[in-house]
Amino acid sequence: MKKNKNILIMVFFYITGSALAIGYLPWWGLAVVFAFGALLFVKPLWQELLLGLLLGAALWAGISFIMSAQNQHILYHRFVEGKILPLNPFLLTAILGGLHGLLGSLFGFMLGKWRKNLRK
Repeated sequence: MKKNKNILIMVFFYITGSALAIGYLPWWGLAVVFAFGALLFVKPLWQELLLGLLLGAALWAGISFIMSAQNQHILYHRFVEGKILPLNPFLLTAILGGLHGLLGSLFGFMLGKWRKNLRK
């Protein structure tokens, strides 16, 4: 039960931190939140990378959809109808956002390992 509670606290931190970062920082603010989260919540590398990848993809795709919905998906339809992109623009944004979150989590994990080695 404690493990599930810890995961819920982590996800809550990432979502609230991301909401604050989106409001006050540029696009790279999400990587700062993911790095800080990986530094605070020490988990195995694969868990940090998976969490960064999935949450980054979900957040960027969600933000992209909200921004596109505010202008009735005009740019989205131009990309799809003009065959400019080989895949869905939301999917491309989710892939890039996932990589962005993954790199932020990796940086936080490595920073935590470096900090741990300094204490020894």
